[in-house]
Amino acid sequence: MNLRQAATSTPGRVASGLLLIALILVAAFAYSKRQVDVVFTAHGDTSGRLQVFHDAKGGFSEAGSRWLHLGDGKNVEEIQQVSGRDATQLRFDPPLAGVTTLCGLRIGRSGLPGQYEILHAEGIKLARNKDCLKLQPDSDAQDPKLVVRFVGGPLDAMQHARTWQNVFHAVLSAFLLGLCGMYSFHRTALREWLSAVRLPASFKLLDANAHWMCAALMLVFGVAYVLVTPPGAVADEEAHLAKIIRVSEGFPFGGSGLARLPDTREMYGPFWGYAENKAAFSGEQLNAQLGKKLACAATSSNLPRGANSYFLHQYLLPSLAFRASCASGASFGVFLYSARLLNLLLSIALVFFALRHAVRGKWALFAVALLPMSLFQMGSLSADSLAIGLSIAWLGLISGIAGYKVHLGRGLLVLWVLSLAIALLKPGAAWILVCLVFCKPAFDKAGYSFGAAMLKFVALPWVIHAAWTLLATQSAGAFPGVDAVANAHSLRSDPLVFVHAWSNTFLSDRVWSQARMLIGVLGWLDVRLSPWAYSAGGMALLATLWSNEDAAPRLPRWVSPLALAFAVGSIVMIALPLFIYWSPLDLGFIQGLQGRYFIITVAFALVWCSFRTSPPIRALLVSAIIILMVLINLDALQALYRAYFVVGRI
Repeated sequence: MNLRQAATSTPGRVASGLLLIALILVAAFAYSKRQVDVVFTAHGDTSGRLQVFHDAKGGFSEAGSRWLHLGDGKNVEEIQQVSGRDATQLRFDPPLAGVTTLCGLRIGRSGLPGQYEILHAEGIKLARNKDCLKLQPDSDAQDPKLVVRFVGGPLDAMQHARTWQNVFHAVLSAFLLGLCGMYSFHRTALREWLSAVRLPASFKLLDANAHWMCAALMLVFGVAYVLVTPPGAVADEEAHLAKIIRVSEGFPFGGSGLARLPDTREMYGPFWGYAENKAAFSGEQLNAQLGKKLACAATSSNLPRGANSYFLHQYLLPSLAFRASCASGASFGVFLYSARLLNLLLSIALVFFALRHAVRGKWALFAVALLPMSLFQMGSLSADSLAIGLSIAWLGLISGIAGYKVHLGRGLLVLWVLSLAIALLKPGAAWILVCLVFCKPAFDKAGYSFGAAMLKFVALPWVIHAAWTLLATQSAGAFPGVDAVANAHSLRSDPLVFVHAWSNTFLSDRVWSQARMLIGVLGWLDVRLSPWAYSAGGMALLATLWSNEDAAPRLPRWVSPLALAFAVGSIVMIALPLFIYWSPLDLGFIQGLQGRYFIITVAFALVWCSFRTSPPIRALLVSAIIILMVLINLDALQALYRAYFVVGRI
């Protein structure tokens, strides 16, 4: 009897099954022992948030941190579970206002408090009383912090946890290898069993109507984002409002010179300056500002200029809303909500179109469109609303063409419209057009010239995009303290400087910060979701890789590797301007990047690198994707409301 026969015999199946169960039990036990409890009690005499970092060597990052809400006269007892030795050093960033008191800091719920030493305190008046520390930030402190390191007994507990962590990784590796071995021996029987499973008609109906479900969820959650987000709380909204006013007043391109226009500052009242304006707002403040008559009189020639270079089609609907609101004497609230809703409805229509026609990556587009960051931007005055919607529509259409669902004869006009609209989006956005290259088999099969299509729908829009970008960015300004000329020179003379900065940004733990911002760090990058929401969003996106129908047409094997190369190229291209204009040469990484810049890159990679999956597994994954997207949006809405109307932001 050979190895395969032994493994597939009844005793072999029982033995291998018992072995896998034993590995699961050992892994579960090791997992429960691989962490230590960091325990303390925190009290704040004013409302605010305390950020707690942990790290083995003091290389603190957002990925290893947690936020605690303080205030209301309550003591917050905190128990954080931290893996292995990662609790060796802790950093506490207290709220800027008031006094924060930390008591009973220890490792383990029954551990001895006070077994730590203070390594560093910055911008803080520090007082120690027995097992309590009082932290009072200096009046001029911008980033107060306290760093402590555990000593003595806690280090033994951490080493013990680290040993179990190593056991967990070893057992998990053995389990995965065993699982792969079992699949190798039993894959024929497994495929037969999966093919025999009959899916309920309800799932088939849901799958066929993913576009309707997505539109409904986008409408419900999108309207909620529109209503719960205060005026100006979307990053750079005032600059986009200024562009809307310029378009509506007859200045569709560039600036408006010394011409007087309606004053954006008058419209926002107390709802501006979010970089410093961190206190919570009241409902009375919001209603008072929204109820004011829209400021339509031409009184200011000093409107923000940050969005002047964007093309006018990104502001047409809000501009119409502005003109209609002024003509009817409507309030600022009527204009703001109607303009946001118009952008949201257009985005929903574009996503609906994408899912209606997509074959490969349909559920990937579904998940990306429902990310809190995507919906937050779609329901705003920002140019990102149309940029995200048009890019998803293009991906859906190209997926449909590549999957032979969209007839080329009927799709050419839409290709023209979408490619030209994308060509005039914000700088760099036109890279997404390159995925037309994956449609070569479909063009060949339909008898259309693929070369001519690439020239018309990729090369020509790229030329238009490059010309518009050069014209629009002539007045681009550098971040204070950054020498853009020197950066550009270093890029030409020593490209490795950029390569080093790029790798330090995307091949380090900074990438996790970008990932969280992509899923949803809302407002002015100061409204964070619950920690579990980022894991849930990441799992939902990952699950979309196995969400294609088993009967979907196969694409050539070169598609996925080429798609990954294009995706990496897009990340390089997005980072390049920020290296030149925002990053000092001695910084060592690229400054100014935000996760939302990579929403379309992620959608692109998920669509063209996804796999076909058997119906039962696909049904399970799709159900999980839907549930997870609903949950993280509920959490995001709660986080927004709490940040802007309950506790404020840090």
